[in-house]
Amino acid sequence: MKYLFLFFLSGLISVDRNSAFNIMVSRPILIALIIGLILGNLTMCLLLGVVFELIGLIDLPVGTHVPRDDSFMCYVGCFMINFVSIDNVFKLFILLLLLIISSYPVTFTDTLTRRLNQGIFLKNKVKWNDFPVTRVLAWGVLISFFRGVIVYNFLFFVIYFVYNQLVVINFNFIFNKYVTDYLILLIFFLSGYLIRFLSFKSLTKYIVFIIGVILGWLVI
Repeated sequence: MKYLFLFFLSGLISVDRNSAFNIMVSRPILIALIIGLILGNLTMCLLLGVVFELIGLIDLPVGTHVPRDDSFMCYVGCFMINFVSIDNVFKLFILLLLLIISSYPVTFTDTLTRRLNQGIFLKNKVKWNDFPVTRVLAWGVLISFFRGVIVYNFLFFVIYFVYNQLVVINFNFIFNKYVTDYLILLIFFLSGYLIRFLSFKSLTKYIVFIIGVILGWLVI
């Protein structure tokens, strides 16, 4: 039953992010709290939620720009830390890298959803005197809902499979185990980065973030 609820939550997150409600359930910190309470590992979920909350604040939806889907990254990330063992920094790095890479096709589905909603609106605009507001809104909500359920959960299984192929070698003898400390370091890094580099392009921010991930391991 709890997994059915979480599947429903993924659809609700997508709707809240793109179409309706604005009850903030799409914010990473709230996603992390809900999944952490349901699946466990609450501390790690919340730390991951703060990381993706900061990433979301860095990549702003200004003008026509569609930001990377930080809601997706947090949703799948919290699932992953409850289904796989993230017991060293190498595994955490692989997880973060897979989530960031996967956010690009997910964000494309976000753009596609917006275009579908626009097409539905324009198709019905010719009937302006009898504009079917409820039907147009319902279609928008349904499209966003099924986008979240299908895309978020399908990519969780893809990331789960790829992750397990990449971490098949035991790197514990090279990489330390201070995963929680590392996440806290990332949070401090991202907080300073948010203040100083807000004006840079999205791709540049992600490149700098990945460099920061590597440097964070070296510091620890």
